[in-house]
Amino acid sequence: MISHALKILVSELNTFFEGIQPAVEDKVILGNIATLESPTGTDNPDMREKIVVTLVNLREEKTLKNSPYSFANSATLKTEYFNPPVFVNLFVLFSATTRDYEKALTYIFRLIRFFQTKNIFTHLNSNAGVSGSFIDFDRLSEFKLIVDLYSPTFEELNHLWGTLGGKQHPSVLYLMRLLELKQEVRTEGDSVIVEIESNIGLKINN
Repeated sequence: MISHALKILVSELNTFFEGIQPAVEDKVILGNIATLESPTGTDNPDMREKIVVTLVNLREEKTLKNSPYSFANSATLKTEYFNPPVFVNLFVLFSATTRDYEKALTYIFRLIRFFQTKNIFTHLNSNAGVSGSFIDFDRLSEFKLIVDLYSPTFEELNHLWGTLGGKQHPSVLYLMRLLELKQEVRTEGDSVIVEIESNIGLKINN
């Protein structure tokens, strides 16, 4: 589901960039920016002259953990229990890997403009039919992804690129909120009480 969500963003961004300046290859790709350069300094040519989209962290949205975890099935008249879904926030790094610094800044600026115009992605307004290294089981069906600019401190930024083990590139960090992860496994419980019958008797003492 995570890879599908990120692929949706990549597809939307490529459509946007193609509308500005047609290109032979996609400008935006999903990949690990840490693999741009090998320990020996050799470049990964597939990631050069691109905007590389990298998941750098994820965090559970704990405020939504207290959602109901049972419901009454009107067809079977039984209570069904399930584990509540997990909502996660994704920290997504967009890095421009072109050697032309001015062009890299232009790419980042265009990307920010795109998310300023459209930062909510649903199954109704996005290309959810994108392909990738996942099967139908891992696809999102109905979804709502909210993408907000995240501004790390200099210390956080330094730690991030230090963890990635490479030189810092022109980049911007976004927080993609409320990706819902759930598995439809339900446990059937007792029958639902649909009616209460009350019998009141009067006892007479002789």
